[in-house]
Amino acid sequence: MPRSFSVVEDPWVPVRIRADLDVEESAELERLLPGTCRGERIRVGLRVLFKAAHLLADLDVSQPPVETMLRRLLAAVTARIACLDRGPAEEWLDAREDLLAAGRFTAERVDGYLDGCGDRWQLYGGVRPFLQDPRLAVECGEDAPPARLAMDRPSGNNAAWSSTLPQGEPIADAEAVLWLLVWHGLGPSGTAAVRSHGTVSGKICKAGVHRSLISYFPHAPEQLFVSLVVSVPSPAAWPAQEGEDLAPWEAETLSDPLVPAPPRGPVSLLTGRSAHAVLLVSGEGGTTGCRITWGALGELPAAVDPYVIERDKGGPLRASRDRSVWRDLDALLLKEQAGSKVRLRRPTVFDTIAELPAALQQGLGVRVLAWDQDKQDKNSQWYAATTPPVLQHVEESDPDGAAAIAAGRSQAEAVAYELGRALASAWHAVNTGRRSLDRAGFVGAAMAQFWERAEGEFWDVVHDTVRRPAFRRIALGCFDAAVVSLKGSVHGRDAAARARVRLAHPTFKRPRAKNPA
Repeated sequence: MPRSFSVVEDPWVPVRIRADLDVEESAELERLLPGTCRGERIRVGLRVLFKAAHLLADLDVSQPPVETMLRRLLAAVTARIACLDRGPAEEWLDAREDLLAAGRFTAERVDGYLDGCGDRWQLYGGVRPFLQDPRLAVECGEDAPPARLAMDRPSGNNAAWSSTLPQGEPIADAEAVLWLLVWHGLGPSGTAAVRSHGTVSGKICKAGVHRSLISYFPHAPEQLFVSLVVSVPSPAAWPAQEGEDLAPWEAETLSDPLVPAPPRGPVSLLTGRSAHAVLLVSGEGGTTGCRITWGALGELPAAVDPYVIERDKGGPLRASRDRSVWRDLDALLLKEQAGSKVRLRRPTVFDTIAELPAALQQGLGVRVLAWDQDKQDKNSQWYAATTPPVLQHVEESDPDGAAAIAAGRSQAEAVAYELGRALASAWHAVNTGRRSLDRAGFVGAAMAQFWERAEGEFWDVVHDTVRRPAFRRIALGCFDAAVVSLKGSVHGRDAAARARVRLAHPTFKRPRAKNPA
């Protein structure tokens, strides 16, 4: 007999309750979540999350890949509950404005939508378990251990990521739902379980559509309700394909893995684009096994994700553990940003930020979520960041502010380039003939220090646009600290001094020696 776990009723979404609830709100919190208190961290099901969204501060997820997929799921459900899944654009903007003015989701709308999908919200068993393909029970062979589902555990030949729990240790129901979401968006390419569907048999998966990408979400600190509403993409960002826009749990039939369907609206765009198929096995303690294999035989139909920075060449901007988040801030504020090699297009979810009430817009920042990884099953580092409130400076609202921020970022990049050249020049003068790999370590350490210090300076300039940024002073400090190891000889001191002069005065040219004749 499978376990019973409903993503609507049972607690699984980690959230934090607002700490500034007034007396009336505290009383409502007690009715919805008896025994909880302000500022507490808890888990809730979807029904309570949406009914209490105005009482919650934020999601409280520790793993960025989990959060990036959870925010997409919640944006899709928000669109349905709030009737933000239909246009035209002007009516959509009015509906969003009315909802934000109301300050909460209505209980009737929440219940009406969640009750309409019946047992498809169940994680285990039934004809249509949540976001799973029951056909795998007969189309795949043996179950894989639960660690195959949890990407932070060691599994097969993969090393431990952040958890050292044994492969066979069951996964708690609440955690299983979260990792199920991750597999649908960030699953790796390569070998999986053998699946025989009709006359086709295979075991090779394509990479998930969000794998290795950076996701950017509008974010209201301490106001989950606002974050949910402003994260719904506007009609201009929706796919233009004809047909009914359905989430997997809404469709009457299972998707055809041989002919992946294109997204037809905001809900299918956010929930229906998966290269993997999953089926969980329940047992004592939660998920005790799983079957994970290909969910789409060919390439998924192309679509623009509303939360990524698109490039005119090379696809969406990819995650890099070596690149600070703030270095892409101007690419979020400017609708398009021309670069030396590629043109960047900001995430489409930011295109209607300027239409929000000014007071609300001034409090919005950006939640950044990424996992530095390749398309195969190789992971480097995941990271998350939350910017200060900066979306008041989007190009449509504050063109001068957006331009000033872009200029500050560009100046930092230029100084960093000059710092790298100065460090490399000094190193090569002292270490003639040594491998460039050694130089890379020397330069890289100083550059990492520069970007860390430059970030604080950048945010100070964002908050005080009259102030001139001191990136060059920071670069000189990093240069001086780095070249101490080169000054053990007269030659080294001279090389460092010459490189420093060029860094301090970029237009400086060393005078030519006079011809003795």
